[in-house]
Amino acid sequence: MMMTTKYCWMLLASLLLIFGCISESQQLIIRSINVPSAVKVGDVDYVILDCDYALENTSSRGLVVKWFFNDTQVVYQWIYGRRPSADEPAAKYVDLTYKASGDPFTEYRAMKLDKPGFDLTGDYKCVISTFADERAANSFMVIYSTEKKFDFEYRKKSIDNKDGLEATCRAEGLYPKPTLNISVKNVPDNKTSQPIFTLEDGLYNVLLRVDYLDEELPEVAELKCDLDIPRTNHSLTRKTIYYSGNFVDRASINLILLPILLAIFILFH
Repeated sequence: MMMTTKYCWMLLASLLLIFGCISESQQLIIRSINVPSAVKVGDVDYVILDCDYALENTSSRGLVVKWFFNDTQVVYQWIYGRRPSADEPAAKYVDLTYKASGDPFTEYRAMKLDKPGFDLTGDYKCVISTFADERAANSFMVIYSTEKKFDFEYRKKSIDNKDGLEATCRAEGLYPKPTLNISVKNVPDNKTSQPIFTLEDGLYNVLLRVDYLDEELPEVAELKCDLDIPRTNHSLTRKTIYYSGNFVDRASINLILLPILLAIFILFH
């Protein structure tokens, strides 16, 4: 009797394992989501956001492909057996005739965006669903605009009756919101000045001013301004050299001493 019970349990466990494997093999799966991470405005004619999935022998009943923009907004939808549709902000860019594959169950899984604008920057989530199952995957895309202008300069300035300078860095026509930082080589970065941002036609202009006392700086100071667009590999640096008052005073003394030293040299030779 005990042996019979043991074999029954073993048979039951085997059946559960088999049915579990079958169930697992029939689940809808997303193989990959392919979304460009960063695209410069005007550099490409189009981009393709692809969500490659497989039904894995499950029923296609109720098959729907949706692309969400920033979590909640459906910008693309394809219901199997119908034509795809699109909504803003993607609607004016989407090519609704594009087919990602020759498989009728996956042909309209992707979005082809013609000449994408920076208003398409954001998080994209593809959701594949049937009556039996649902899967989702997401990825972030930045459509960025680089600077139309980038300048870095300084001017002498009296600060609390002491010699110093004001360094000014500005950039125009960027997207998304950039970072801007002014620093001096081999000088601790302890300034608290924050960039000032303005928007013009949807693009960012940024201005940063930082004051330094001559006594804070080496005699020959290398000033630097770094511009960076987050989530992209776009970064630029402008540099300039500033000669502090200490350096000028020392140089002036050397100019005065030079003729004297030269006269002494001639006298004794």
